[in-house]
Amino acid sequence: MLVLAGVIAGCQPQASEEADVASTPRVVWVEPAVPADGRSVTFSGTVHARSDAPFAFRVGGKISARLVDVGDRVAAGQPIASLEENDLNAALRARQAEERAAEAQARRTAEDRIRVGALKDKGHVSQAALDQAVAADDAAAATLKAAVEQRILAANQLDYASLKADRDGVVTAVMAEPGEVVAAGQGIVRIAGDAEREVEVAIPEAQVTGLADARASVTLWASPDRRYQARLRELSPVADTAARTFTARFALDDPGADARLGMTASVHLEHAAPQGEVAVPLTAVWYSGATPHVWRAAPGAERVEAVAVVVRRIEAERAILSGLATGDHVVSLGVHRLDPGLKINAVLRQAQGPVQVGALR
Repeated sequence: MLVLAGVIAGCQPQASEEADVASTPRVVWVEPAVPADGRSVTFSGTVHARSDAPFAFRVGGKISARLVDVGDRVAAGQPIASLEENDLNAALRARQAEERAAEAQARRTAEDRIRVGALKDKGHVSQAALDQAVAADDAAAATLKAAVEQRILAANQLDYASLKADRDGVVTAVMAEPGEVVAAGQGIVRIAGDAEREVEVAIPEAQVTGLADARASVTLWASPDRRYQARLRELSPVADTAARTFTARFALDDPGADARLGMTASVHLEHAAPQGEVAVPLTAVWYSGATPHVWRAAPGAERVEAVAVVVRRIEAERAILSGLATGDHVVSLGVHRLDPGLKINAVLRQAQGPVQVGALR
């Protein structure tokens, strides 16, 4: 009995200490939910010219000279290539001769009309003769008009024998050589205009929604420290049959001389956060079954409240979710060791850096 009494007496101080620990509020850190930042995505692409079309003669013939090569810069109005003009000069001379003949015929029929009209007034010819003279004069005038138009067309075709650039740019391809006989409309060279530079990227179908509302910027791999403002100019309405991506073109507002054709570029898209989304520490989220929750507790509170939320996306250190209001405080550490009946002391966490536990960080 004395031994048993000693054992009981020895256990009483330890039981008292455990009761004191159980009644002491557990200190937990809480942090406010802040408005979620917009998400950012990056796509790789290449620099293109907005206008990169082939240049061709408007008439067929044999190329006598090509005056540019790949990489040459051209100015608007500068000659690019020319055709042999012998046949075109002969065609122009033939049209000019036809015009002169039509003029002579028109003068003769006009004089006949005046003469027959005078004879009709004197009663020497019939009305049918006058009508015939009038019709012949009208036909000759129409023939003269057609001859004039044919002569103008032949002159234009002779002018088309010289191919000229219609914009400032750089030659990106050569598709015909001197001595080659080409048809009208057959490409001779390709010229990329200097007016605007664009970056072409492939957008996955999951990222197409909201693309027009995203804020875009571009960086070049050759100069990653400089960022160009950009805007979405074109989005393909049909996905690529193999890659299932949509081709998008972003125009650079001020490309400068550094954005060379064919360079590799990165398009950065910043999407604004939807209304009602907040960011909390990733460690604040816990699950009950398949439903995510957070513990809500204002600074100084003695109890926590479980709040069901919807996780929109997960970042490196934060969870973006809805179901909380901006400014609501949530427990940021040790969420799996809490329950609504546990007495706590909610303390606002001031430090924003890493948490130090003993010698570990």
